[in-house]
Amino acid sequence: MADDPVARYLLSAYPKNLALRDGTAVTLRTLIPQDRAEVGEFFEHVPEEDRAFLKEDLLTRYEVEVWLDAIDIDRETVIVAVAGKQIIGTAVLQRQRHGWSRHVGEIRIVADPAFRRRGLGHALAHAIMDLAQQTGFEKLLAEMVSDRPEPIRLFKRLGFKTEATFNDQVKDRHGNTHDLLVMAYYTLPADVGILPRQTRQESKG
Repeated sequence: MADDPVARYLLSAYPKNLALRDGTAVTLRTLIPQDRAEVGEFFEHVPEEDRAFLKEDLLTRYEVEVWLDAIDIDRETVIVAVAGKQIIGTAVLQRQRHGWSRHVGEIRIVADPAFRRRGLGHALAHAIMDLAQQTGFEKLLAEMVSDRPEPIRLFKRLGFKTEATFNDQVKDRHGNTHDLLVMAYYTLPADVGILPRQTRQESKG
């Protein structure tokens, strides 16, 4: 753990208390084994049409258990948002420890519908964006189906730009295909200061 900048940052930054736009008190912290039942209950509050388009299969409590068992802390960091004793959101940073994409992370966010439009999604996203910036990641990717406008609007407001669209890349449980939209955000790592590719090219001119 001493050599892992992600682990060091998590220990120094969390838990973190904040208030949503309506004044609801929320604590952000890392996922712990004792959260197992609460995570299952949380995903049951998320509409099936939303869960159907998550990268993992999380439509049933069993599938949530399988996902929790498969989490590799060296590749996947999970932050939860807690109001009272209830988990109301999850944010994931997925990454590679080695290889040519080790500077790239993937962000995934799920919020309880009862707490949406209060700033919860932004708070969860900023938690992952701060984590990426403070630990040396240069780029974040967000993947979503192109026919669901709400997450697209959220990530656009956060500064993500569309980088690619893959036609018919996603097939739902009813056999229908959907286009996959990939959005990207270039960070400025705290200890590196690498500029986004477009900015670097402009600076050369």
